[in-house]
Amino acid sequence: PNNKEELAFYPILQLASLLRHKKISSVELTQIYLDRLRKYGSTLHCVIELTDTIAMQEAKKADDDLARGIYKGPLQGIPYGIKDLFAVKGSHTTWGSPPFKDQVFDETCFVAKQLEKAGAVLVAKLSLGELAMDDVWFGGLTRNPWNTQLGSGGSSAGSASATAAGLVAFAIGTETYGSIVDPSSRCGVTGLRPTFGSIARTGAMALAWTSDKIGPICRSAEDAAIVFASIHGTDGIDASARN
Repeated sequence: PNNKEELAFYPILQLASLLRHKKISSVELTQIYLDRLRKYGSTLHCVIELTDTIAMQEAKKADDDLARGIYKGPLQGIPYGIKDLFAVKGSHTTWGSPPFKDQVFDETCFVAKQLEKAGAVLVAKLSLGELAMDDVWFGGLTRNPWNTQLGSGGSSAGSASATAAGLVAFAIGTETYGSIVDPSSRCGVTGLRPTFGSIARTGAMALAWTSDKIGPICRSAEDAAIVFASIHGTDGIDASARN
């Protein structure tokens, strides 16, 4: 488009095609999303931490790989956000709760590792209701982008809000009892709450061991299918998950 900011709302396969045909670089696309996160994140209260350094490293690698003819799949070079109950090395993992604002883990969760293998670019840790409950965290109420007087629903509050507002191409959320479905419904995005055990929860905060599930929050069912295809399976550490 003439206005490149419109790319923020393009579906994954269209973005993937533009990247493969070198109409835009992953670095450029990542910068568009980072700029939007900075511009609208404080209004929506949906961003806990920007992962600028990680994002630029992963975007440059995606561009370098594509330039060398290494194609990993449709998520290569695509920027995304992740609910901040997932550990990612080099970032804080706050669980949305004041006592854990400065918490750092020297590990990266299974789902982020899967997305890194797929070539996706992590641009932000997104808000969640405190300790995965509702949509209020230490930064305030996460807002619904369609009506900022309302909350986005919880607990994958920031993942749904940021996706609906075009601040990320897609996001990762979790559900114990409604935490993907509720904010997705309120924000008008497509959340996939997959079968329990479909995706290993290694590196994620536990709310209920027998109920916690990981899933993508996207702007279409097709996008959700693409993301799910890259993140399902297990590392053998989460005994409840299987390939």
